[in-house]
Amino acid sequence: MSGLSAGSADSKAVQQLSTDFAKLRKELTDATNFLPPYNQRQCELQLKEVEGSLEKLRTAAAPKPKFAFKRKAVPSVQSPLPTASPASRDAPEKAVVVTSSNATPSTGVTISGRSHEFIDLSSLPPSVSATDLIISDLDHCVLYMLPRPGLEDDTARDVRITALHARNVRNSVLIMPMIEGSALLHDVSQCVLALGCHQYRMHTSTQTDVYISLASNPVIEHCKEIRFANYPRFLQRAGDEYPSTLTVQDFSHIRPTPSPNWSILPEDAVSPEEHWPKPGVADNIDVDLVLQLLLPSSRG
Repeated sequence: MSGLSAGSADSKAVQQLSTDFAKLRKELTDATNFLPPYNQRQCELQLKEVEGSLEKLRTAAAPKPKFAFKRKAVPSVQSPLPTASPASRDAPEKAVVVTSSNATPSTGVTISGRSHEFIDLSSLPPSVSATDLIISDLDHCVLYMLPRPGLEDDTARDVRITALHARNVRNSVLIMPMIEGSALLHDVSQCVLALGCHQYRMHTSTQTDVYISLASNPVIEHCKEIRFANYPRFLQRAGDEYPSTLTVQDFSHIRPTPSPNWSILPEDAVSPEEHWPKPGVADNIDVDLVLQLLLPSSRG
């Protein structure tokens, strides 16, 4: 990136840099298990600096009039790029979205802005068989991403979740299958999560019970009152492996003493099978009742 300046950047070079940056970000995530906390933070700070420089290059590369005027005559994939034409005043914002999308290793499906709803696989596009799942701004919802056999609609199909990104989820229950990659969560409060994944990181979250299957150590940072338990057996599917470890790393508590921010969910506080949504039930899921039964009502 040092070889490019604001005046010499072109869209192809910026796109390649964006792809390389996405790979670096993924490599840092993959290295979570063996990098010391200090080194991780230093790497994250350096990546933020690189990301800022990359944004400047994107801005410099986007409004090149020589390329834009030639390609705007015929609509194409490049049409969102900004030009001097008044007809494309909204193009700069779209260009950033397109660039970010190209830098992402896989296509993601977003579920956002839902309240007091039961959300299952029918909310995903019918053509999707594998996807990253991005969840944001959920309140008082039950998200059930397991296949529901016996039903005739899209909820009976099996969708592979390759990664999970969740932000700003409150008073909700998230039931996920075994995720092939990582789970990254921000700003989750008063929730119940059930998932399996290869890596788990949770930031700025509170009062949440996490039922998890994980071969590596889950990581939390700037969290409080997080309780961990094993992924429920009745949610496990035949053929999948469900490793378990509950040695949590708290990056906000680097002292040798036990972290006050997380604990093991007591056996008598683990929700029994009859409290969880049933996979064969169709439209008569009582969201409020499920939340009442599963959400933690008190903290010890």
